[in-house]
Amino acid sequence: MNVNVIKPQGFCLGVSRALRILDEAINDSKYQKPIYLLGRIIHNDIVVDSLKNKGVIVLDDKNKTKLMELKEIKSGSVVFSAHGVPPIFYDIARQKNLDIIDTTCKNVLKVQEEIKKHLELGYEIIYIGTKGHPEAEGILGISSSIHLISSLNDLESLNINDDKIYATNQTTLSIYDILDIKTALENKYKNLIYDDKICGATTIRQHAMANQPMADLCIVVGDKHSSNTNKLVKVSEEISHIKTILISSVKELDPKMLEGIKTVNVSSGASTPKEVTDEVISYLRLFE
Repeated sequence: MNVNVIKPQGFCLGVSRALRILDEAINDSKYQKPIYLLGRIIHNDIVVDSLKNKGVIVLDDKNKTKLMELKEIKSGSVVFSAHGVPPIFYDIARQKNLDIIDTTCKNVLKVQEEIKKHLELGYEIIYIGTKGHPEAEGILGISSSIHLISSLNDLESLNINDDKIYATNQTTLSIYDILDIKTALENKYKNLIYDDKICGATTIRQHAMANQPMADLCIVVGDKHSSNTNKLVKVSEEISHIKTILISSVKELDPKMLEGIKTVNVSSGASTPKEVTDEVISYLRLFE
């Protein structure tokens, strides 16, 4: 069996930065303990479990909002994930005298800053994002007047009579997914300013998947909750037309999956540790 490694692999810069900031805080006595992680710092269970082993308390109750969980913290430090949080979270943390460990990705911060700037200038804001995704929740927390668009159906029901419209998007979306929405927006609103904010790391990986060599199977390594990882699966299936499976680690690989497979491609999400993908590649090469 031939194994093709689709590059790049490993963490993107935003993920590496977030984990470095938190790791330094864990070992820095100036930060109050315990350290609470509000949600997941990144969408990867393996990484989150390793943080738990270092004493970080992960607050991820499905029956509570992040705001509710933040309000329940009595003392210590709170981590704001790489996905970003609404501005009110900072105010609440300071009121409670919590130390803030802010790991918000710089690309996400740029989106937040541009939206705030255009709101102040009187623009209507359209944000293309995934409903319920933490990055989108952080953006929507800036203002209740931001219009979330997740599909063309959402756009059809949107009625804005303002000539000053600024549109942007979630950083981890697929460049192929937003194309139709972007085109429809530009056709509907002639004075629209569209600011594409899909991050470079996401774009590079999606282009690599779209142009991957032909194979009988493509394996994407990553967390099922990761937006950028799921988009890689979609690009592989819909653009490259290759059967694709998503696994979180080598433990999910069964030799039966590889029966009749002569060529396999391997990619990974931007929040997948390189060593996890390397284990998958090493296992597959046993069949070469």
